[in-house]
Amino acid sequence: MNGFLCLICGDDDYLVEAAARERIARFLPEADRALGLEIIDGRRDTGDEARKAAEACMESVQTPGFFGAVKVTWLRNATFLTGGGRVAESLAAKEAVERLTIWLKGGLEEGQVLVITAARILRSSKFFKLCQKQGEVEDFGGNLKSWELEKRASQRLDGLLKKAGLTLDEEAYREFLNRVGWETRLLVQEVEKLRLYIGASGRVTIEDVRTITSVGREAEAWDLLDAFGERKPAEMLKALSRMDGQKGIGIMLAVMLEKRVRELLVLRAAYDRKWLTTSGWQRDLPPEAVEQLAALPVNDKTMSAWMLKKRMPQVLAYSLQELRGARFRLLDLREKLVSTGLPERFLIETVLLRIMARRAVSRPAARQRVAGAR
Repeated sequence: MNGFLCLICGDDDYLVEAAARERIARFLPEADRALGLEIIDGRRDTGDEARKAAEACMESVQTPGFFGAVKVTWLRNATFLTGGGRVAESLAAKEAVERLTIWLKGGLEEGQVLVITAARILRSSKFFKLCQKQGEVEDFGGNLKSWELEKRASQRLDGLLKKAGLTLDEEAYREFLNRVGWETRLLVQEVEKLRLYIGASGRVTIEDVRTITSVGREAEAWDLLDAFGERKPAEMLKALSRMDGQKGIGIMLAVMLEKRVRELLVLRAAYDRKWLTTSGWQRDLPPEAVEQLAALPVNDKTMSAWMLKKRMPQVLAYSLQELRGARFRLLDLREKLVSTGLPERFLIETVLLRIMARRAVSRPAARQRVAGAR
């Protein structure tokens, strides 16, 4: 048997672990794993510990299996490979990655099997490219955009619901994803809870979803987005306060808010041109409308009637000019979240409250409007 190298990475730890175990099962039956599988813990708190993990990994791969049997080494949760962070950016950790990369360039010998799992690894890194060249790479979302993650989660949920014999209408389906989020481990857990709760009927209502499912951080984020869209500052602040202390929430919110504003911009522009009403899209859109909408990420084909109905109060809450201004403010917010040392919550609160503030109409302008009405 030739040597085998496999890198499995991504933010979805459930899928990463499952894929690693599937690779291991190719070479080792479960009965042989007590002697044939060695797991090296890659979670390290210092650069020196990262170096020791890399050395232990190389030593393990080069140690033959008992009585000539297959030996599999699993470098598990290798945090020092992910880039960014105090440990990964330390000189010792960088040297460990470089040494591991050089060693792997020589290729694995016959009978040597190495499986590596990590959260996210830059595709442009030497290590990632080497693994692509020398073995197999499977990426579960660490380098995907938010809409790609959402699409993948929806596909996984469809499979889980079918297997569990459950059916959800669109409103319940969206509520489930909003509350649970995109992580496969949570999707599996919450679908199983629904299956046990619903029983033989298999039909799940939105009330069932709200009763049974646990709320993840994406659900809190959706609450904030809806409060922002509906121009309800008090509700927005409450949703933001519930997310206090969650790691990496600032950038995630900034990206989600930018996406929401882009949606509202498209819909508001269509509404102002009479292509869209509070009842939905016009049946016979002019060629100009069809051409422009087809080139945009939001149109009557990709947004369901239920979702469109939910968005319309938000479309009417802002003018086109206000939404354009909001887009620039949110781009600036993302830059400040990265480049300044100011607290995330302060930056987000300040920007959102400025966007949501209603402009007072000056008295002369108000008198002019009244006079014009007469």
